Amino acid sequence: MKILVTGRGGRAGSWACRGLQLGGAIGATVKPMATRGDAQQADIAIVVKRTPEEVMTALRGRRWVFDVVDFYPQPEASYWSKAQAVAWVKDRIRTLNPTAVIWPTQRMAEDCAVDKPSFCLPHHHRPGIERNPIRETITCIGYEGAAPYIETWMPAIRRECERRNWQFLLNPGRLADLDVVLALRGGDHEGYVQRHWKSNVKLANAHGSGTPFIGQRECGYIETSSGAEYWIEDPDALGVCLSLLESRSTRQNVQDTFLPCAFTLEKAASQLLKFLHGL
Repeated sequence: MKILVTGRGGRAGSWACRGLQLGGAIGATVKPMATRGDAQQADIAIVVKRTPEEVMTALRGRRWVFDVVDFYPQPEASYWSKAQAVAWVKDRIRTLNPTAVIWPTQRMAEDCAVDKPSFCLPHHHRPGIERNPIRETITCIGYEGAAPYIETWMPAIRRECERRNWQFLLNPGRLADLDVVLALRGGDHEGYVQRHWKSNVKLANAHGSGTPFIGQRECGYIETSSGAEYWIEDPDALGVCLSLLESRSTRQNVQDTFLPCAFTLEKAASQLLKFLHGL
């Protein structure tokens, strides 16, 4: 089967993960803004996230699968109710009329169920991610992502770091440089869509590196959890979780639980190929 992976492309993490990495792992031709000629050479195409008009024109009459990871408008989606969000997704899928759909969370698949072949594919962890050595003492906690998403949590993060003489790193060079990874969001960056439909990528990378994880109860995380995660919703609870994780044995137990359940690129590719061959 000749597979084409396309979309707008760009620098988004979802394109790097679901386009470049996953497309390469399944042996697909990966090309942003694919042309009609590209489509004609493929048996099936996967469109990741964005659906530029030029790409949709090129795929007209061809079989294609829509990977709807993060495809809704942001930040507008933060203010939608569940009903508004579901209506928007169903209308968009009805208009685009893909052959099949890939969902980033099971909850989104259930919320937006459509009469088309579909399956849920969580994010894999970053290929080649380094294993966390689990140091004797915690000295550094951090966050991967855009700074505004975590802004409302920063007073609590600064407070806990200052009283413990720890460092906070935003977007560290390696996740293994952190003793604890945070996955938090708030303010205008949180709503029904984010809580229930956002991917599990931050937890996937924590699993892959064996780095202890503190996050909110988003469906993407809950659905792929190992049981060793720490969940908080209130900034005042951050200190409690950090105190629990100060024990090296506790952090080692987290790592021992995370590493066996890590969702690799190879596993994701195998599941995707099975789905595509079944269409």
